Amino acid sequence: MTVVFGSELRKERMAQGVSLARLSKLIHYSKGHLSRIETGGKRASLDLARRCDEALSAGGKLLLAHRLAGAGPAPRAARRPSQLPPDTSHFTGRRSQLEQLDLIAAPRPHSRRRAMVLLVDGMPGVGKTALALRWAHRNAAAFGDGILFHDLRAYGPAGRPAPTEELLAASLRALGVDRTAIPEGPAERSALFRTLLDGRHMLVVLDNAASADQVRALLPGTPGCVVLVTSRNRLAGLVARDGAVRLSLRPFAPEESTELLRKVAGPGMGNARPETVTRLAAYCGHVPLALRVLAERLSAAPGTGPEEVLAGMTDPRGRLDLLSCADDMAASVRTVFSWSHRDLGTDLASAFGVIDAAARAGTTERADSAEFSVHDAARLLGMSLGNAMRVADRLYQANLLELTAAGTYRCNGLLTVHVRELAAGLRAQRHQ
Repeated sequence: MTVVFGSELRKERMAQGVSLARLSKLIHYSKGHLSRIETGGKRASLDLARRCDEALSAGGKLLLAHRLAGAGPAPRAARRPSQLPPDTSHFTGRRSQLEQLDLIAAPRPHSRRRAMVLLVDGMPGVGKTALALRWAHRNAAAFGDGILFHDLRAYGPAGRPAPTEELLAASLRALGVDRTAIPEGPAERSALFRTLLDGRHMLVVLDNAASADQVRALLPGTPGCVVLVTSRNRLAGLVARDGAVRLSLRPFAPEESTELLRKVAGPGMGNARPETVTRLAAYCGHVPLALRVLAERLSAAPGTGPEEVLAGMTDPRGRLDLLSCADDMAASVRTVFSWSHRDLGTDLASAFGVIDAAARAGTTERADSAEFSVHDAARLLGMSLGNAMRVADRLYQANLLELTAAGTYRCNGLLTVHVRELAAGLRAQRHQ
């Protein structure tokens, strides 16, 4: 066990350019004693480990190594985690996005000083997880030391993101650390996680992230690893501070939407006319989740053809009912959309009001969608321009609005239907 601490001590000392003689003077232990510890001939005391950690500014790494040396097996177990969930069935489109991820993640050994962080963001239901899993499965063989996967639970039925210390503990167990050797505090767990990934070539997939801080604790500290993050939020801090490269995912192009509908519905699509399929896709807002739910409905109800379903989709009041699965909240569009509203807090009514007012005012040519400028928002709701800018930016950061090339904001058509439904409910509550 002593060899584990000794090797960590030597590695840290060499990295700092500190000789044994210099370290001996700094911590007041003899040079010979330190030499025997580094070679495994002597067991280090807790006092020595603490002094070495402080003298070498190791940030707790040497204390962790000392603890592990006495608590169980060496942490660098031969275990190779392989935690990817199954690939997405009927995966469609996204060829250019997959190629972009390939290009961004390509090894650059002479220019990369830290782990590569890829961020895929986008509105709810747009297929972020599907893209991440497809890319990870395609490139799994390139990560010889394994793949870690975590659902960070930013949005879902639980109602709260996964605690950082829980995610770190799961990662450490997957890397072979005995439960009894896992440190208590999140900072110590994070330090040990980075120590174990040092020198390894691994992929870490962090799905459904809530914030940059939640992700940051799970970032390796050295190159060789790739971290793939998905989030409904734009996570601007992860880009600004941690060098993440963002790929923002948008709804499908019309041809991708119709392809997915036909793939999943299969015989349920029957001999549907091309214009019928095109309109069904448009009423889904070209959102992959909505397209899949609708296609499943068509495949499971052979007596109900595409024309009948289209008639139901034409009415915005019933559209979200048709895009729901009673036995699976994660496959019900209304529910999945609603999970994005929890973070809006006191901005909720204003945010919905902006989109609802813009849609009712007809500031766009597309039915059931809302496109507006901040000046439109201020005028329609009688708020100051500053407040309108703040609310619009909040929605944009949460990927509930797109920013167009003309500088206006646009809400996806299907999301607009949902927002207008909620806005009507809020108005009714105020009048009770």
